[in-house]
Amino acid sequence: MSSNRLASADWLTLNADETVEWHGRPSLVTIAPQIALAALVGVGGAVALSVVGSAVGTLPGIVYLLPFVASGSILAVVILRWYRIEYVITTRAVYIKRGFLSLDIEQIRIARIQNTTLSQSLVERLLGYGDVIAYTAGSDSLNIEFASVPNPSQVNRTLSELMDRRKNEPLAV
Repeated sequence: MSSNRLASADWLTLNADETVEWHGRPSLVTIAPQIALAALVGVGGAVALSVVGSAVGTLPGIVYLLPFVASGSILAVVILRWYRIEYVITTRAVYIKRGFLSLDIEQIRIARIQNTTLSQSLVERLLGYGDVIAYTAGSDSLNIEFASVPNPSQVNRTLSELMDRRKNEPLAV
């Protein structure tokens, strides 16, 4: 999503002096296995039906479309599940948006974040994605997790720099 389009998103409320520092979604690498499965269902199903069709005689033409409908359905669900999650870091707050029709927005002010952690397994390091968690003060407070983000060190660095800038500002009530 471009910064202009993001700035005009109705779920994101930016103050006049607030700018977007980073935004993104989970890494596309994380859905690659499901995309491969969708392709396998489509191609494998079509091949299987052509073999069955030649063995038993003619099958109705619509039957040959079923693997592609199944494949397209799997692909649509996978992509929509990926696309519905969006992460935004502004100069004042951190946001996670989930959903299309129903909407769930998590928001934490930068001034409330106490620390962050970056977590990557070996595979995640090789593929260039990982998790960043922003922790807030107090046990009842919300923590925000940027799950499977590409280049998590950049996300963590952005949060750390913003926390350093905000550490001396009073916490707004």
